[in-house]
Amino acid sequence: MARIYYERLSDESAGYLEAETSRRRTHTAMILVFEAGPLATEGGGVDFPRIREVVARRLGELPRLRCKLRRVPLDGHPVWVDDREFNLDHHLRHSSLPRPGNALQLARTAARITATPLDRSRPLWDCWVLEGLEGGRFAMILKMHKALASLEGADLLRAILSESGERDDTKGRVRFTPRPAPSPVELFLKEVVQGWSPSRRAVARGVRLVTQPGRAGRELRNRGREVLQVLGYKLRHASESPFDGHLGPHRAFSLQPIDLDVIQQLRRTLGGTVHDGVLTLFTGALRRYVQARRVSPANVDLRAVTPVLEGDGREARSWVVELPVWEERLVDRHELVCEQTRKIRAHSDVASADVLSAGSEWNASRLFVIGARALKTIETGQIAVLQSPGPRAPLYLDGAPLVECYGILPLRDSSGLGASIIGYCGRLFFALNADPDLVGDLERLRESLEEEARAILEEVAAQGPMLRAVGGGGD
Repeated sequence: MARIYYERLSDESAGYLEAETSRRRTHTAMILVFEAGPLATEGGGVDFPRIREVVARRLGELPRLRCKLRRVPLDGHPVWVDDREFNLDHHLRHSSLPRPGNALQLARTAARITATPLDRSRPLWDCWVLEGLEGGRFAMILKMHKALASLEGADLLRAILSESGERDDTKGRVRFTPRPAPSPVELFLKEVVQGWSPSRRAVARGVRLVTQPGRAGRELRNRGREVLQVLGYKLRHASESPFDGHLGPHRAFSLQPIDLDVIQQLRRTLGGTVHDGVLTLFTGALRRYVQARRVSPANVDLRAVTPVLEGDGREARSWVVELPVWEERLVDRHELVCEQTRKIRAHSDVASADVLSAGSEWNASRLFVIGARALKTIETGQIAVLQSPGPRAPLYLDGAPLVECYGILPLRDSSGLGASIIGYCGRLFFALNADPDLVGDLERLRESLEEEARAILEEVAAQGPMLRAVGGGGD
């Protein structure tokens, strides 16, 4: 066993820390809604001590969640060390929603919780248990910095959720013994004096090229394609978007579940993938929203920056897809989306996780973080739209059924709107994150999602044969 322990952050993870400001957060969040079931208490509350016990038992499997940041003297680069003063009560908190405890109240409370930065003197995560949701439900909000969430062994939700509806009767817990952290002098000597070399990074890249040639070649190809895509779009003038501007410090959330069957019926009629269908649905909702704000869709130029998993499922890269909000007909909007993704897919190694109903265990938070990491720069007229696969079978927290799950994508650059969609148990859970000073009345956009879903079902049912003849039904 090493006398001291520390782990240097990657340049990418360190960049997340440096990019954070009072108006730009670099943590993600997951909002999970449960039926209280066996965790219900008298008066409509939730058995928080039991939830705390479940989390405490699982922390032994997640040593990363007990790590905090230190800085290398003079060099300033951050490293992970074990937090000798770790206290679960500083990270797992119990509160209640204001009555009546509906989805709107949950979204507002979640926005307030996630608006505050994480305490960098402690491990970079917080988890809130909120009771008081109508229908005897409760919510769990997990907030985690992207620098921590990208590490293996930091997925709390994967550890505490189970495919079994039985109570967790596991006894005991793994004792946590913090590994000794280096002193400032030791850290300076190891990182700055011994580790200094003008060609250190060049050598490291060379080693990766030799030991992982497939991955290195794929990275080079993907970078080239992304550059060509971006250059192609920049040749065209991007019109003023109602979602662009200077980001302020405030955020507003809105949550909307949609049945996956809406997308499946659209696919059966017009072809394409689940990914294409979701983009078509979102395009239609945006069209309705801008019309409600008395903006002509013909004057709106929007593109989705949408991360897609690559073949090995460990990395993602972003596609830039035009959102044809100016097209009035559903069939035309869908065909334009599919035409773009077919061309990109023909030159991409796409993972099977493109299907949102895939999986049999909780993997949504890991895939969500992989997608969030792929979102580098959001240009004018672009909106981040992240789709994350989830399990088809129901999951439980100590016997309490998970019924809804949402992922919150942090806003960046000049884009005042972001959307994420998580698939779970035959449903799609849309989470909208917006700057309320740039995107007024976010609830209207949520309602537009509902309206567009109903319109798709009605049009597919009424004109299915004609749509198949007009729209084809390509992949």
